[in-house]
Amino acid sequence: MPVNDEIANALTRHQIGLHRLSNATVRKILAALKQSDARVLERILRDDLTGLSKQRQSKLLRELRRIIDSVYADATGQLHIDIGALASYEVDFQIDMFNRVVPINFEMVRPADDQIVAAVTSRPFQGRLLKDWYKELSEAAFRRLRGAIRMGIIEGQTNDEIVRVIRGTRSTRGVAEVSRKSAETTVRTAINHTANAARSRLYERNKSLIKGVQWLSTLDGRTSPICRARDGLVYEVDKGPRPPAHMNCRSSTAPVLKSWRQMGLQGLPDSTRSSMNGQVAADLTYSDWLRKQPVEFQNDVMGTKKATLFRKGKLSLDRFVDRRGNELTLDELRRHEADAWEKAFP
Repeated sequence: MPVNDEIANALTRHQIGLHRLSNATVRKILAALKQSDARVLERILRDDLTGLSKQRQSKLLRELRRIIDSVYADATGQLHIDIGALASYEVDFQIDMFNRVVPINFEMVRPADDQIVAAVTSRPFQGRLLKDWYKELSEAAFRRLRGAIRMGIIEGQTNDEIVRVIRGTRSTRGVAEVSRKSAETTVRTAINHTANAARSRLYERNKSLIKGVQWLSTLDGRTSPICRARDGLVYEVDKGPRPPAHMNCRSSTAPVLKSWRQMGLQGLPDSTRSSMNGQVAADLTYSDWLRKQPVEFQNDVMGTKKATLFRKGKLSLDRFVDRRGNELTLDELRRHEADAWEKAFP
C-alpha cells in the first residue's frame, strides 16, 4: 500500500478516537454547567419575581450573571487546559505515526509546545478565536436567562412558570438546555479545531517532507455539502481551508508526502521508492474504508448487531441514519431494511 494511503488509513482511525475524546470532554463540561443551572434556579426561587421592583430585578440579574460567569469560567478554563494537552499529544501522535508508517528514517522537526498552543489559539474557526468562543458561551447563556426572566415578569408569570421556561419540560426545551447544547457544539468543534491546527503547525515546520494537505471528510448521511465537496482535495501546506468547516464538523486532514526524489533521498531500494511515490490517498468513502477493517474494529465502532448487518446485509453506512442524520435503532433498521436484515440474521 502506498505510504500516503497508509497515513490516511491511520488518521481515519485516529479521528474516531478524537470523536470519543470529544464525547468524554463534553460530559465533563456539561456536568460543570449543570451546577450553574442548579445555583441559578435556587437563587430565582428565593424571591417572588412578579413583585420585584426594577432596582431589585437589576440586582437579581447581576447576581445571576456572577453565577453564570463563575461557572463558565471554571468550565472553559478546564477545557483550555484539556485543549493544550490535546494539541501537544496530537503532534506527538503524528510524529510517531510517521515513524511507524514511512519505510525510511528521517528526522521530523517538532514545534515547541508553546508554538503548538499558539497555532491553536491564534487561528480562528467560524470567525472567532477560542477565547472569543469561551466568552460568547457565558454571555449567550446569560442573555437567554435574562430574556426568559424579563418576559416572564412582563407577562405576569409565576416563579414556577418562569422556572419551567428556564428548566424546560418533557415537550419543550428550556433555555438552560439550549445553553448546554450550545456549549456541547462549541466543545466538539473546538476539539476538532485543536487537532487540525496542531497537525497543520507540524506540517508547516516539515515542508521539506510534506508537499500538501488533503481534506478527509466523514462520508455518511450527516456529512455537510461543503465537506462532501472538499473531500479528497489537496491544499498547499501553509494555505487553503482547514477543518472545522462548520460547527460540529467531523472532517480532518492528512499530509501528502513528497516522493523520495523530492525529499532528496538517494540510494533507496526499488520497493521503498515505489511506496514513496507521493501518491494521493485513495478516494474511499467511510463505508468502503470500514469494510476493510478487522471484524473486531467494526464491532467496536458500530456495535455487534449493526456491524453484522453492515457486513452480511451489505448496507452502506448512510442506511444506518435517517434523513436528518439521526442514527436508527435496531428496531427501525429491522423495519426499514427487512431484506438486508434477513440476509444478516436468517
